[in-house]
Amino acid sequence: MKSVVLSILAAALLAGCAAAPSERPAAAGAPVQAAAPANAAPVFTTEDKWERAGYNNEEVVYTILITNQDSRILRCSTHMQGYYFDQGKKTSIADQQLSTVFPAQQVKAGIWMDMDQPSGATYQVKCKPV
Repeated sequence: MKSVVLSILAAALLAGCAAAPSERPAAAGAPVQAAAPANAAPVFTTEDKWERAGYNNEEVVYTILITNQDSRILRCSTHMQGYYFDQGKKTSIADQQLSTVFPAQQVKAGIWMDMDQPSGATYQVKCKPV
């Protein structure tokens, strides 16, 4: 009798473990979200901002923001080119920053001070799943 009961319990446990992830019951109140395919392009947005900061708002600050809209953690590479003032002389600058962005989070990829806003700046962000 014991061996029959153990056999039935073992079969029931194995059947529950063998179910596909989408068929397994979710924990109470936990959202069920399908994982993105590994080769799918990451989903993210970028935004750049020019702001004034410092005493009397005399410093120009350039910031690039990355928002992860993907279900995976992303590793992003940001390339920025622009101009800044060094002791009154306009000088070109190019910079690269690496960022890790968790799902539904936003990060500042970089903060550059004393940039020349009228000359503008360009940037490119490339992300891949971790």
